[in-house]
Amino acid sequence: MQHGYSIGRALHCFQVASVASVLVMSSSSATFAVEPMPPADQRFEADDVNDTPEFRRHVLPLLGRLGCNGRSCHGSFQGQGGFRLSLFGYDFDADHAALTTGSEPRVDVEHPDDSLVFYKPTHGDEHGGGQRMEIDSWQARLIRNWIRSGAQGTEDEACQLTSLDVTPPTIQFSATGQQRSLRVLARWSDGSVEDVTPLCRYQTNDESLVEVDADGVVTSKDRGDTHIVAFYDHAVSVAQVLTPVSDQVGEKYPDIETPTRIDELIVAKLRRLGIVPAPLCTDTEFLRRISLDMTGTLPTPQEVKAFVAGTLPDKRLRKIDELLERPTYTARWATKLCEITGNSPRHFEDNAPPAEYARNWYEWIARRVRENVPYDKLVAGIVLGRSRESSESYEDYVTQESAYYRTDSPDDFTARETMPYYWAKRTSRMPEERALNFSYAFLGVRIECAQCHKHPFDRWTQDDFRHFTAFFEPIGYGVPLDDRKTYQAMLDELGDRGNQSQRVRARLERAQRGEIVPWLEVFLAPPGTRIEKGREAKASDSVAPRVLGGKDIDQDASGDPRQALVDWMRQKDNPWFARVFINRVWKEYFGVGIIDPPDDMNQANPPGNAPLLDYLAEQFVDHGFDMKWLHREIVSSRAYQRSLEANETNRLDEQNFSRAVARRLPAEILFDAIQQATAESRELPRLVVDVSNRAIGPQGGAFLGRRNHNDYASTVFGRSSRDANCDCSASTDPNLLQAIFMKNDREVVEALERQSGWLNEVRGALKRASRQNSVVDHEALVRTAFLRTLSRQPTESEFDRSTQHLKRAGDTMEGLHDLLWALLNTREFLTNH
Repeated sequence: MQHGYSIGRALHCFQVASVASVLVMSSSSATFAVEPMPPADQRFEADDVNDTPEFRRHVLPLLGRLGCNGRSCHGSFQGQGGFRLSLFGYDFDADHAALTTGSEPRVDVEHPDDSLVFYKPTHGDEHGGGQRMEIDSWQARLIRNWIRSGAQGTEDEACQLTSLDVTPPTIQFSATGQQRSLRVLARWSDGSVEDVTPLCRYQTNDESLVEVDADGVVTSKDRGDTHIVAFYDHAVSVAQVLTPVSDQVGEKYPDIETPTRIDELIVAKLRRLGIVPAPLCTDTEFLRRISLDMTGTLPTPQEVKAFVAGTLPDKRLRKIDELLERPTYTARWATKLCEITGNSPRHFEDNAPPAEYARNWYEWIARRVRENVPYDKLVAGIVLGRSRESSESYEDYVTQESAYYRTDSPDDFTARETMPYYWAKRTSRMPEERALNFSYAFLGVRIECAQCHKHPFDRWTQDDFRHFTAFFEPIGYGVPLDDRKTYQAMLDELGDRGNQSQRVRARLERAQRGEIVPWLEVFLAPPGTRIEKGREAKASDSVAPRVLGGKDIDQDASGDPRQALVDWMRQKDNPWFARVFINRVWKEYFGVGIIDPPDDMNQANPPGNAPLLDYLAEQFVDHGFDMKWLHREIVSSRAYQRSLEANETNRLDEQNFSRAVARRLPAEILFDAIQQATAESRELPRLVVDVSNRAIGPQGGAFLGRRNHNDYASTVFGRSSRDANCDCSASTDPNLLQAIFMKNDREVVEALERQSGWLNEVRGALKRASRQNSVVDHEALVRTAFLRTLSRQPTESEFDRSTQHLKRAGDTMEGLHDLLWALLNTREFLTNH
């Protein structure tokens, strides 16, 4: 019996475009213009079924479900048994050719049951992969009917999959052990809708909480929340699964104050999970947390005392606004943006002054963070970066570039409209490298897999990667073809000798003296040109620039394809640009992203709280990509200001923001905190405003591995190398080497004992007191030590133990040294909480 499928196939896509547009909506609210076709396990259940399956819609998904095109079978790079399929079935034409052509085709139209694609999976003794289906199963009948009907491929299948919807989109269990079946509907551009539940592959994102079988039956194993992922064709879709952790749901859930929209959206999910959030943190906890998170700086003892003594009801909001105006806010977030965009002098060591490039890069970003330039405009200045305008000559360019390095009255690099050095990195010399760098930094999309095969957890194919890479083909770093004679003539005139690094250093020294010297530049080649390692080559005529998930585009009138990328990213419905920045900022404040990892925005890794991320993205765009608005909105919430205090419902929660989670300080912030906690008193106010020598400032934001900063410490504490397209290049995970470093390393000892340190300041005060026969105030020393390190007063027991130690010590300074060293090694100092 036919199930209306031939009718759907007879329709042309353009005739039913209006119907297809109706279908592209959430599965939870969709109404279908046509009744969904029954699933394949029903349509091919009977022995005498005459339905003809389609290669793309049915055969390939079934082969994927059976594991035939997986990594360990015929989808591997070398294939198996002389037969190779595309990994995960992304290449329809190649897979059809592999099955039907060649010296040993897997399909025999005249004798379907003898076809290898049918015979081997049904006869385990003759198949290396074992028996994959019973000979009288619906799967076998589907394969047989396809072969019997002529084993047609995809040539005539003009219609495309428009959406894949899992129903229900959310499963709410009430107890462990319960089950629920999923239904997956595929919608095509010809208006047809089909139940593809038995043709999908399924996975759970947390097998300790939920399991799903091959038929899409979901079973709750433990309390908590996760997602089930369904794969079909090129599409991925998810269903959220929740099992309450307590009986405090529905009417039993307590009233929780939700003064902000962020709090409303977080508590809405907590209510479904039966998780009761922690109370607000204390004033001292809030001040230390916000100061370290927002400005990378400990509050001074005087600041702690004043804040605790304050009585204004809005003092926390006032403190937020105050911190947003500090130079340390600028430095902390400029450094973070330099980390994301890969600013490191190592990227320029072969052909440019590395320290100067890195410093200019940092200062250019820092100025825009300080002036609160909208995030989209800041990114546009990086993405559209080029060394000179088309109206300027090469001589104009080198004159201007040399002026940035003059010792006397250098020109201001930060005044440039664009910052071109992003495209000069040694990791961006090939168009493919530029595409990967860009998608990571500004979209949070990892498309590396799509260079070779379909992405295993997202929609991206090799075709998507090639079209996206086309945006970056004309971007070059070197000397444009028309200017190479001029460049070489200038080099010859200089007559510098030595290796490349020495010649670059000599040029820099000349520029510092005010001379005009030749430089490499970031440039755009003419249309149709591909730049590889600074050299022009003919671009592929068949590959047009195409945004991810979008359509081919025409180049901007300026001839710069990157302008189309910027315009696309700024669109309110762009699914990645605003969201990945929000997600990264959110993780800095909470220790975990709304999507985690924050730079892995793939369809199989959905937000833990989608309404929350949607709200922040919409509002961020509506507020003109205002970065300070975003920071203020996040930290003003009760969710951010909750305490570490755990109860029976939230003690295991680390992803739903029901309580604060202690996080080890990032490397740069920890290095600065050690210096600040041990600095003499008169230095403390300066460290809050002067970032020139701070690890979060230009020294750390631009320079990695500088002479006065230990590379070993950077490695031990997980500082980002800025070489990899992954946020994971920076780590805040604790390890044994960190404990050894804090207890024994020379840098920690030198910080404690330095001439300009607090201990030396106290030593001088004690000598003066001794000459005057004054009594040493051990209690004041103990309280100051706690305020300097932990930003709070000691508890009664801490105070008693500490003062007794100072009194029992043979020497007050020895006892104070012990106390300060011990406080620096506490978990409370090393973490933000």
